[in-house]
Amino acid sequence: MQNKIYDKKLIRKEIFFLIVPVMLENIFQVSAGLISSAMIGRLTPSLISAQGICSRITGVLWCLFKGIGVGATVVIAKIRGENDMEKCKRTFEQTCITGLMLSAVIIFTVLLNSESILSFFTDSSTTLYNANVYLKIVIFTAPFLLVMSAVTAAFQACGNTKTPMYIAIVVNIINVILGYILIYGKFGLPELSLKGAAIALLISQACGALLGIYLLYNKRHGLFSIVITKINLKLDSDIVKNVYSVGMPAAFESMFWQFSAIIMSKAILSYGEVTFAAYQLGLQAELMSEMPAVGVGIAATSLTANAIGKKDGELLKIYTKQLITTSTAISLFTSMLIIAFPRFFMSFFTNNPEIQSIGVVYLIVMGFIQTPQNLSKVLNGTIRSAGYKNIPMIISFIGIWVVRVPLSLLSAYVLKLDVIFIWLCMGLDQVFKFTLSTIVFKLKKVDEIKCETAI
Repeated sequence: MQNKIYDKKLIRKEIFFLIVPVMLENIFQVSAGLISSAMIGRLTPSLISAQGICSRITGVLWCLFKGIGVGATVVIAKIRGENDMEKCKRTFEQTCITGLMLSAVIIFTVLLNSESILSFFTDSSTTLYNANVYLKIVIFTAPFLLVMSAVTAAFQACGNTKTPMYIAIVVNIINVILGYILIYGKFGLPELSLKGAAIALLISQACGALLGIYLLYNKRHGLFSIVITKINLKLDSDIVKNVYSVGMPAAFESMFWQFSAIIMSKAILSYGEVTFAAYQLGLQAELMSEMPAVGVGIAATSLTANAIGKKDGELLKIYTKQLITTSTAISLFTSMLIIAFPRFFMSFFTNNPEIQSIGVVYLIVMGFIQTPQNLSKVLNGTIRSAGYKNIPMIISFIGIWVVRVPLSLLSAYVLKLDVIFIWLCMGLDQVFKFTLSTIVFKLKKVDEIKCETAI
């Protein structure tokens, strides 16, 4: 192993071909999301609010399933490094079986308690009624979201980010077309309004899950076509433990942000609806610049886990160095764009000069923390793959609940400072989390870990 020669140019190309499809997938999802939001945005305020409330609930569920997908990605990538495709297939199936069981519990719980859950957000009877109707439909997307998350994990763990991109494109096209038809009642169909948006979302997610399964098991070209064993529905406790021991901390890491977003939204709303609108649109503009970095973060999880599975410590070090270099270069470029042209980005989302002015300040602050924010994704993906499953979750918890939320509430309600101080609290949170991740990375010597001991 010591004498093995690595082609760094080839490795850079491998990273590039992993992150580009993820970036394109995110661009398409954001574009489709904006179109869907625009269609719903032409309904009554009550219906818009109802959909917004439900998105907070489904957002938490998406974090859960995405976390499970991260766990499956890490485990499958390591197994792929061992060249055991049969076990990769079994891991995918175990993820789906247990995830579908979890989805059934979630659906049953939400259906029984939907009104109680929704009443936490609003006491408007009209909004509650509409939200209840919408939620009781979209909650049935849970099993399909889980399957798509597992499908994405299987492909990405095996170095294929193109197929999940194609699936996402199909899902979003179906959602937009069906949403237009069902929301506004086109081609002779009844006008279903918000209910039509829910049905369109459910059908599109179901199509995505079925398409993903087909692309995995297709006998001619499917990822698992070389595996001859049949689907085994018997639970494998070792596989389940490995997937969820990585996946649940990753899920909680995302959930911390979702829960904090509710509190942060209330704090920012105290500055007025215009400020809150600027924040929401600023988030969308910032998301456009984060897309390449998200791809690097996914590549970090997949490639480093694969190197560990191969028990190749030197390859792990090379991957880590190249991923950090790539992320830094991308982040510096996007930072300069955001800082230099913030009004250009905001103009995509609004022509209101007051909203633009507030959003510009938000983007400039966020522009300065792009590099630490994006490098954290790479470091945490590597730390997680190296076997330190809980550390990224703990870092996220400390950053959000010790730095971001307390300091933001202090600025808004106690000191009554200008909203820019909330933006600065968000930036401080990202720098703090990056610092912690760097310290852990150095202390644990993650890029020098003995691959044969990492699980």
